[in-house]
Amino acid sequence: MIRRTPPKVPRPTPVRRVTHPEIAALGDPAAAQAFYQATAGRLPLVETVDDATVRVTFCWWDPDAVRVLLFVNRLTDETRLDDSLLSRVPGTALWHASYLVEPDWRASYCFLAERPGGESPLPSPPEPSGIRAEPSGIRAEPSGIRADQIRIRELLDRGEADPHNPDHSVNRAGIEQSVASGPHAPAQPWHRSRDGVRPGTFEAGEVDGRRVWWYAPATPAEHPTPLVVALDGEVWTSSHSLPTILDNLIADGLLPPTHAVLVDSGGRDQRWQELAGDDVAEYDAWLAGPLLDAARARLPVSESADETVIVGQSLGGLTALRVGLGFGDRFGLVASQSASLWQDDLSEVPHRGRARIHLAHGAQEWVLAPDHELLAVRLRAAGHEVLAPRYNGGHDYAWWRGAVGDAIVALLSPRDG
Repeated sequence: MIRRTPPKVPRPTPVRRVTHPEIAALGDPAAAQAFYQATAGRLPLVETVDDATVRVTFCWWDPDAVRVLLFVNRLTDETRLDDSLLSRVPGTALWHASYLVEPDWRASYCFLAERPGGESPLPSPPEPSGIRAEPSGIRAEPSGIRADQIRIRELLDRGEADPHNPDHSVNRAGIEQSVASGPHAPAQPWHRSRDGVRPGTFEAGEVDGRRVWWYAPATPAEHPTPLVVALDGEVWTSSHSLPTILDNLIADGLLPPTHAVLVDSGGRDQRWQELAGDDVAEYDAWLAGPLLDAARARLPVSESADETVIVGQSLGGLTALRVGLGFGDRFGLVASQSASLWQDDLSEVPHRGRARIHLAHGAQEWVLAPDHELLAVRLRAAGHEVLAPRYNGGHDYAWWRGAVGDAIVALLSPRDG
């Protein structure tokens, strides 16, 4: 039976919610509106507290809302949704919440507003206690909000992006969300199109009836090039453009000319079946066999495993690891972000060859982080070369969109010695 939700574990430490002094001093609707209007293009407000801490303030303007839930990837604890209900400046339409985070933190977020007369997008109605302010900050008292994880996923598909934040990301369902970043969050210079960078060619096709996309660099190569095979290709074709990332990396001289094939997941149910269900072995063999053979026949790419990268996130990250270990003579390079190791610890996968693995996870993924750290130790002990960076974020395209470029560059860089 396919397990579709990870273990439900509360945050190991509570969120650090505080008051924003300027918002606390707002005394009337006109002042609140002026404050909100002044945040256009600047939300969330990110203000330095000390060398190790910044205050991040989220704001939402809604005169009709009864309640507003702020959902921030892995800052919000799905077992304590009350802690993420926004506070309302009395007598105004300004809703807000402020948190203390580290300067290198990054996450996607959205808002879920409950309004009179419509179906509530929030899990269940609160008890009368609601939210109250305290001298030490703002905290949410228990209000009866409960939701299972599948319901949470459905809720996020109805969330609204922040109209005062120009930085947006998109989740697997194609829903636009906003992105909050601390001042020291890793730069992400490659995921947007740039003036002056020639785009490569990009076209759809099929392999064995499955949709794929073929990418070729703008500059022809004199020799066979590296090949990148990316899972969940439909996400990386438009929502987050892997071709754009490759264009920029090649233009910056960080990669040689590189070809890619992006593989469509086939939809939610097929994805679960092939990446975590009964069809895992068949799908892994197809990736390492017919798909890779088709790519090598169509594209002028190297046949060396040491120049062949497989890339995946979440269940795709788990699959990339499984394929890289089990078919290391075909895929010698593995880029995995936030692999769903709660599904499989990979201990029974036979190792064929020695892979070079970029095994990244988010510091806020409290369920996945220990498993990633243990896996890195085990893989190194088995003779694999493992790069194991930790990004200060959650299970989130907000940092994956940058990490995927980091990983490809690191994997295709010359090895020491």
